[in-house]
Amino acid sequence: MNSYVFIINAVPSPSNNDCANLAGANVHIWVISGDREKAKIEALDYVSSYLWDVVSVEREFEIWPEQIPVLPEREATLYQRALQHRIAADFLAYPKPKADPDVSPTT
Repeated sequence: MNSYVFIINAVPSPSNNDCANLAGANVHIWVISGDREKAKIEALDYVSSYLWDVVSVEREFEIWPEQIPVLPEREATLYQRALQHRIAADFLAYPKPKADPDVSPTT
């Protein structure tokens, strides 16, 4: 089995309870799989299952065993969770920009 990482740009779907407050998220997903394309489909389905709409896949990597010891702590934690569950994700969400009260909307 191989380790794959996908960085996905997503926006909350209308049925997502956080839709009013969040503009989007960069989702880091680790998938343990024998096939890259199947892993990618699984990653996309995972994002959708949490009520996020995929905008784009920004990056995708196959991680080699020698890279694991030098992973940043956050990615190493995701890797360990993926080993246990076959998939793990971190949704790095960002809020919608606040409207400037001094600027009136144009009509």
